[in-house]
Amino acid sequence: MKHGSFEERLDGILTRAALRLQERMRLAYFRGELIDYLGKLGLKEDIDGEILARESLLELQDEAVLVLARKIRYARKQGYLKDYLRQVNMLEILYIEQQKKAAAKPALRPVPTSHVVAKENRDSAQSAQDRELRLQRFRVIK
Repeated sequence: MKHGSFEERLDGILTRAALRLQERMRLAYFRGELIDYLGKLGLKEDIDGEILARESLLELQDEAVLVLARKIRYARKQGYLKDYLRQVNMLEILYIEQQKKAAAKPALRPVPTSHVVAKENRDSAQSAQDRELRLQRFRVIK
């Protein structure tokens, strides 16, 4: 795999993870469980205590996204990215990337089987015979 394409793939994973995290944080904020949610993901320990005390959604989102990106990069470097994404309940991000790759591949046309070719040849030969029979039955009047 080329190194450049891997970096692009990692950037896509980080972007989708950040969007998912922000959506989920917004839901937890309106339920009043934002700090608990960050603790559940393991992000609470790496966020500054003053920001946690203020409980500002925008500040917490910014900090949490940075911490999550750092942890995803570290997990990839150590070789357990899939396990980490499973831990934070974002494993589907990897499968979205695989589906994009599969959709980008051009679909090949199926090769016709010999039965189809034989049938086409038989049909074309039969149509030539039908044409001769019709010409014998009908005469063109001039």
